[in-house]
Amino acid sequence: MSASVEFWISVLQLSLERNMENNLRKTLNLSRLVPKGGILLLPEMFIWNFEEEEIERLSSMTPQVLDALGDLSRKRDLIICGTLPEKTEEGIRNTAYLIDRGYLIGKRSKIKLFPLFGEDKHFIPGEENPVFNTRFGRIGILICFELRFTDLVMDLKKKEAELILVPAQWGLDRKPHLETLAKARAVELQSFLAVSNIWGTLKETEFAGSSGIYSPWGEILGFSDKGDAIITSRIRLGDVEDVRRRIPVNIG
Repeated sequence: MSASVEFWISVLQLSLERNMENNLRKTLNLSRLVPKGGILLLPEMFIWNFEEEEIERLSSMTPQVLDALGDLSRKRDLIICGTLPEKTEEGIRNTAYLIDRGYLIGKRSKIKLFPLFGEDKHFIPGEENPVFNTRFGRIGILICFELRFTDLVMDLKKKEAELILVPAQWGLDRKPHLETLAKARAVELQSFLAVSNIWGTLKETEFAGSSGIYSPWGEILGFSDKGDAIITSRIRLGDVEDVRRRIPVNIG
């Protein structure tokens, strides 16, 4: 961990349509406005609305979408994270991809599938909960519903994650849970944490917005209640070390 490492982290919050091509176009247009040389977090399934009949078509589009994100990350010197359906021999997974300057540097599939959206009917669960060594520190990923699961969170703590990325499609009726858990997990892990959620109404479900960036001390560094937004903060990785030294919780 280097106290001298500083970078921008940007979180995209947007509403989705039932048109995947329009969602991708909006995502790319907004993403081009974020600061260069940092991290960009996109929402969970940022071009899809969980319509079962569309999953096969969308999974076949994933390589094309990854190419577009790779081009963006290369031109703007970014690490980009967002989830897309990944077609595997076993079935389709809800997979978060990490792309750095045009190259895929890691991926992590959703382990805890959300039953209220019937995710267990669309996807097969992931198995691994890795932490990725990147030029911007050690990154862990929790996908939406997984923010609730202490076992996954504590596993990332043991693996010394410094930044947690949370791509999400989190419903409005559970909005207080998202805001409480995001802040609490940042404090619990003594790490930076960023949430990228969608907002608005999609398939008769209202979504919470409430995207934000949190410090290892639990401070809100950036937040958007609703509306299409880019939330950006300059963070210093050394703050993680400072907080962990100030409040030593790894004892016993």
